[in-house]
Amino acid sequence: MTASLLPRTRVAQKAFFDTNVLVYAHDASAPRKRDIARALLFDHLGAGSLCVSTQALSEYYSVLTTRGEVRLGAEAAAWLIEQLPAGVVFAPSLDTLRAAVRRSAGGSLSIWDGLILETAREAGAGLLYTEDRRLLAAVDEARDGITALDPFREQGVAD
Repeated sequence: MTASLLPRTRVAQKAFFDTNVLVYAHDASAPRKRDIARALLFDHLGAGSLCVSTQALSEYYSVLTTRGEVRLGAEAAAWLIEQLPAGVVFAPSLDTLRAAVRRSAGGSLSIWDGLILETAREAGAGLLYTEDRRLLAAVDEARDGITALDPFREQGVAD
């Protein structure tokens, strides 16, 4: 099963993408993960349900321009980000930052993972795609109002 075979209800649901899933869309060393990440991105972008944060895009740009396995030139990486419609990109509010700080101070997440989760919540996402195990473990659907999924594990791709 490929990511493009996700249930239509899942594709229609607003989905927030963590940096690791965005990066896998360019990773030639992991072709199955690359294909899944690309299918998810295209499916959600086409359905108008894609959400990303300025934080995730900053990290994405950094990884794409500095790491050998996915390395792109700075202009190519900037071009990819510039293609995203403004409506899919979310910058966290001060209240969201404060909520992330509280999560971090509680010890369950780093400030960066807390900010990903809280920005996804602020964006109104029902899904959070991430491969980050700490983030996956920290999300409580009943408390947080969001489902965290590892899209690669869901598709049977081992680490």
